[in-house]
Amino acid sequence: MKPDCDRIPLSFTQKISSRVEEAESLCLRIRGALVAAGLRGVAFRVELLARECLANAINHGNRRNVDKSVELRFAMGRKWIRLEVTDEGPGFAWRREQRRKRSTAATSGRGVELYSLYAERVGFNRSGNRIRLWVSRKQI
Repeated sequence: MKPDCDRIPLSFTQKISSRVEEAESLCLRIRGALVAAGLRGVAFRVELLARECLANAINHGNRRNVDKSVELRFAMGRKWIRLEVTDEGPGFAWRREQRRKRSTAATSGRGVELYSLYAERVGFNRSGNRIRLWVSRKQI
């Protein structure tokens, strides 16, 4: 049975405060949209990436300051799913972070590794407080 495409949010933007509970709710919304669109096969990857981006924005970008917000933009196209997460922090030196080698025992810095493993394309804005990820809709 074909999903009811009229009810599937092909894109949405949501701003949340820097609270983990709000990020969790947003991740569940993303999973629901993907499952409803018949994309259960990529739902894990997209939800994992969203969760990691939101956690980094809350914990590192906004330093858990609940007076600051995080914005997530989610879009499903014919071939790609795009996530964009922006925080109100100063950003980080993402170019240096991409070149850095990680220890398997590292307790931080795993986000950039996860992004490269699960997304086909990763981009940051110049200051490093916005990330864009593209994930193929192709089921693995």
